[in-house]
Amino acid sequence: MVKSGAYRLSGASLNGDRIRAMGPTMVLAAVVICAALTAPHTLSLRALAGFSIDAAPLLLLVFGSTLPILLGGIDLSIASTASLAGVLASLLTPELGSWAVIVIVIGGAAIGALQGYLHAKLQMPSFVVSLGTLGILSGTALFITNASALPIDPGFFLIDILADRTAGVPNGFVLVLAIWLALILALRYLRFGRNVYAIGAAELPAFMSGVDRVQTRVVVYALSGACAAVAGLLLISQTLYSAPSLAQSLLLPAIVGVIVGGTAISGGVGGMASSMVGGLIAIAVRIGSVVLGFNPAVQNIIFGAVILVAVAATIDRQKIGIVK
Repeated sequence: MVKSGAYRLSGASLNGDRIRAMGPTMVLAAVVICAALTAPHTLSLRALAGFSIDAAPLLLLVFGSTLPILLGGIDLSIASTASLAGVLASLLTPELGSWAVIVIVIGGAAIGALQGYLHAKLQMPSFVVSLGTLGILSGTALFITNASALPIDPGFFLIDILADRTAGVPNGFVLVLAIWLALILALRYLRFGRNVYAIGAAELPAFMSGVDRVQTRVVVYALSGACAAVAGLLLISQTLYSAPSLAQSLLLPAIVGVIVGGTAISGGVGGMASSMVGGLIAIAVRIGSVVLGFNPAVQNIIFGAVILVAVAATIDRQKIGIVK
């Protein structure tokens, strides 16, 4: 009888986990249904193409942010990296042309790799490292631009490609989907992916099993920085200007997109598929609040409340022990 009861409890727990896993998808489906009922034109092909253009930079920030959170860390510098990438594109393209894109993406990866190294080697909390990097990058962008916007050469080849469309689909969104699929495959089939989940689930046993914590963190944060740099390039391909604070408003929605999709802030649970769902929810909230005429400050109120609820629902308190 006890054994039978244990089976029933185990089955109930599995069903509860499945329901929680389906929660973000159900929320996204409800958002789509509401949009279809209240404003059917928002689901037209033209509207969806416009939505994908607006969504591309934020989705890329969500995907990049997912990796550190899977480790149980966080990268608060993503928006500053994206803003600085846009500023550098304005300054470097007259001299380097299309090579500037490669330099900027490598630079973003290098900034992220340095954060990962400091976090792992010096045992500095990721929150502190990325918060310090946020300040440095924001200050650098303000200093080199004198806190002013800079124009982008509309004839710049690669920026034109990102802003263009292929068969009606924005090229920027196609690039984001390609990066998303590459990250899914890396997490699922490469040893790197197994190491990320192992560290996020239980770091000490992973270390004792031979997982290189320093190398894994360096790669994770390098990928996060590279995604942020590409997101900055996507932003300037839409605006045709750069500014030191161009992407600053995207930090909170990016973190919300990761957590509301089901990736646990304590690490080891979630992935790119859930972050796609969460990212689309965050984008729908941003665009929906604008369409409904809400004050922009309402977005931050909503996102702040969502973060509190999502973290409370997903954090693994047994793994953390004492929460400080």
